Amino acid sequence: MATNLRVGGIHAYQISREVEPVPAYPRIDPQQPREESSHPQHEKRADKDDQATRRFMAMRSLIDKLKQTATIIRVDYLTTESELHDLGLAIAENELLDQLLQLKISLQEIDELFQQIRQRPAGPDIGAGHSLSEADNFFPIFIAGLNEYNLRFQNLPIHATLTTDAMADQLKQNGRFITDKNRLRLDFRKTLESDQRLKLDISVLVAISEVDEAGRRVILYQRPDQSYALYADKQIDLSI
Repeated sequence: MATNLRVGGIHAYQISREVEPVPAYPRIDPQQPREESSHPQHEKRADKDDQATRRFMAMRSLIDKLKQTATIIRVDYLTTESELHDLGLAIAENELLDQLLQLKISLQEIDELFQQIRQRPAGPDIGAGHSLSEADNFFPIFIAGLNEYNLRFQNLPIHATLTTDAMADQLKQNGRFITDKNRLRLDFRKTLESDQRLKLDISVLVAISEVDEAGRRVILYQRPDQSYALYADKQIDLSI
């Protein structure tokens, strides 16, 4: 069937010269890590490494100085505990007698005290004490920031029938008398029974230690053969 419809010329759409076509956006590989999230992770990891390096700075400094002229070996905790007990007992037997005699404690009372120390059935009581001072003269090199590590004998009964005037005055005024000399700290306390019946705590300086904010310990001590032994809790990297 014929039609009278007439179609005019069609003009093609012209792209404006002022607008450039947008290039296709590249597809993202789902396996590719996102760059914008990787930087904070690297920064956090670097912060952790810096914190680990800053831990135990005092002990690291001491070890660096000691190992120039001495041997340092690593030991486990059971070895540390056993050796510190033997070391502390030897120091106590060597130094305690003279100190008690200077306080006018009788030989009979001293002998009874030594029997109590040797016959204690429980395992060694060892732990960190006061900050180490240069006056302690524990190692040939002093580094600030380290603590004492002591073997302790606590609540030992002692019958002091005779004492020095200074000790008697302190016990009367404060109920307590403390003396520090060499590696021993003696802490006498009055009891309710009588002025002559006392309790004695003995602290023997056997090692030095450092503890971080997480409670992890590093312990360093000198053996009878003049070498040094180092114990460190897990995940602590100290180069010796």
